Amino acid sequence: MSRSNQVRRARESRFLALALLAVGGFLLVTAGLLRLQVARHEEFRRLAEENQVRLEVLRAPRGAIFDRHGELLADSQPSFDIIFRPFPAESTDRIRSALGPEWLVRVGSTVGVDTAAVRALVRSANRSGQTALLRRGAPFEIMAAVEESRTELPGIDVMIQPRRNYPNGTLGAHLLGYAAQISDVELDSMASQGYRLGDLIGRTGVESSYEDILRGRDGAEYVVVNAMGRRVSTFSGGPARRPPEPGHDLILTIDLKVQRALELVMANVGRGAAVAIDPRDGGVLGMVSRPAFDPNEFSFGISHARWKEMSAGGAHPLLNRAIQGVYPPGSTFKIVTMAAALHEGVATPRTRLAPCYGSYLYGGRSFGCWKRAGHGSLDFIGAIEHSCDVYYYQIGPKLGLPHLADAAKAMGLGARTGIDLPQERRGLIPDLAFYEKRWGVNKWPKGTVLNLAIGQGELLLSPIQLAMMVAQAARDGEPVRPHVVQSITGVPDYKPEKPEHAGYAVHEEIWKAVREGLRRVVDSGTATMAQVAGVAVAGKTGTAQNPHGNDHALFVCYAPADNPTIAMAFVIENSGHGGSIAAPRAGEVLRTLFLPDSLRDARTVRLRADTTGVHDGD
Repeated sequence: MSRSNQVRRARESRFLALALLAVGGFLLVTAGLLRLQVARHEEFRRLAEENQVRLEVLRAPRGAIFDRHGELLADSQPSFDIIFRPFPAESTDRIRSALGPEWLVRVGSTVGVDTAAVRALVRSANRSGQTALLRRGAPFEIMAAVEESRTELPGIDVMIQPRRNYPNGTLGAHLLGYAAQISDVELDSMASQGYRLGDLIGRTGVESSYEDILRGRDGAEYVVVNAMGRRVSTFSGGPARRPPEPGHDLILTIDLKVQRALELVMANVGRGAAVAIDPRDGGVLGMVSRPAFDPNEFSFGISHARWKEMSAGGAHPLLNRAIQGVYPPGSTFKIVTMAAALHEGVATPRTRLAPCYGSYLYGGRSFGCWKRAGHGSLDFIGAIEHSCDVYYYQIGPKLGLPHLADAAKAMGLGARTGIDLPQERRGLIPDLAFYEKRWGVNKWPKGTVLNLAIGQGELLLSPIQLAMMVAQAARDGEPVRPHVVQSITGVPDYKPEKPEHAGYAVHEEIWKAVREGLRRVVDSGTATMAQVAGVAVAGKTGTAQNPHGNDHALFVCYAPADNPTIAMAFVIENSGHGGSIAAPRAGEVLRTLFLPDSLRDARTVRLRADTTGVHDGD
């Protein structure tokens, strides 16, 4: 065989060997692919499906609320919610079959929820694909038990949510308001604003009016979870993690010492309200409405039965009577009548009118004074000191309805004060147009102005308006706008809004006379039970007739009289006379604020002994 043939055959042998090797390798790869894609297809499909990417919302805590001295009024605390995350529809039968009777019993006993309720919630979640809340605010022991049983409770997870906490319970409840979970109906219209299922939203009070400031902005991150709903890792292939932005904190004008004092004196009141404001800037120092409620109840989700209990019976504990209750102001309104009469030149501080013998005859009708025996002859200052109705009956027609209504409206009465709380009511200052619409031009009863002059008739004012009224009397008629938020963290340029009304800034001598009368009301008139040793107090009692029951007791005041730092208004529904029911409560508050404990206790006992039953009148 020639050498060339040997070389050619050797090359063919090597080529054949390489070809066989290549074919063998290809066959091995093909077999491996067939094994992966065919023989083990179901196994690898299941493993792939059991790891999914899920968007997790990072809840932003609501901002905290503090009083003016930094005392905590509301904050957010972690709440352990036990949830069920439904499995994807394409999950393996092995996973879905785990939710059997034994699983239901185990979940119910671990979470502390009835098995039937768990079954219903899980079925609903599987149908809708939405997470089901099995238990809100679970105690630590249950949370720990769920964590320990993770492998035996597929689909069950613990979600940590911020829960609103009010450390003082019912204290300041109406002013603070409450926050509760957003409803499905609200979510339909508010999802575009970033709200999600389970979010808290302010319902009443500061929580509602400053919702956008308090709520913050939720964060988000993508995580990898297995078919059991367990987090495996953070997903690196998606958008970067966005941390939550907590809401801004609020510093209120509230002074907890004032608030506690108001709460204490109103503790046994069935229905009523009390408000204290700083006459220098309108900041609300305290606000109480009775009956009260505990906003913490709403943090855990209130039951239908409990809601029905709170709504029934007519007591309306959720109603903030301080801004939503309107009442005839009674003789507290004589402050406005006196200022308007002096300004219009109807009388001077020393003018004496016909003596009071217990009633006044006008237009063939007898108008009675609260003191049936009469007050005799009084000047204007004496008339407000002793709250003589007959004197004011005579002032009313001389002053006239237009001047009286104009003075009241100039002081912002019968309108919303603009306080930064929701659902404030206007009240009513009836004027000429009001009566002409009701009775016709020149047909309304001329005796109407007599009732208005003493704060009766169609007049309606809220306790916050009464506090604003007496604060303006202390400020020579300068306008005051009540507000509850002093500052907002992170918003350095925040300032409370200015009053919308002009005030009744008439000649200072007029207000000087009014203030002299108000001081004498407490020194020797109808409000001696509001006296404070060593502190001059000025105020005005009122007893408002109530067509639906017993009279309402009212009292407004400010102190110290020469340099006021607090102005207050009390309305005690269906309780009797302002001098014996409302004024003593104001005195207790002022003694708490201005006197050392030892002096306050001794003075309170002596004052009660000296004055009980002396002034049962207006």
